[in-house]
Amino acid sequence: MRLTVHRLAHIPEQYCHHVNLILQGHKLPEQAMFYLATFNDKAVALAWLQHHKAQQTPQLNFIAVRDITRRRGIGQELLRQIKQDAHANGHPHISCHIQQAPGVQQNDLVAFLTSQGFNAQTTLLSCH
Repeated sequence: MRLTVHRLAHIPEQYCHHVNLILQGHKLPEQAMFYLATFNDKAVALAWLQHHKAQQTPQLNFIAVRDITRRRGIGQELLRQIKQDAHANGHPHISCHIQQAPGVQQNDLVAFLTSQGFNAQTTLLSCH
């Protein structure tokens, strides 16, 4: 099977068990645009964007890949889809907040996002 990235307003029940493994204690927001990557009908990665009326730039508030499936391009594909959608909706940048990651993982998250166009000083991810 192929990796599939789903854009969702809520997480379907069939994926909740694997989503909880990805979340590692984080809580899902009530409202967000969820990006769920699945492989062989199992959730392997999750991200969500929130767009607040006061802000022009959507916020990437969470992105994570299940630990057993990391380093296989899943996060890169998930982020590619998020950036493509943002660009198609007229947003040249996405704001990213690395504080969502546990302290020991923040450096890895910054390194990953930087390799994908993230500017740590402006906290923006280019969608071009």
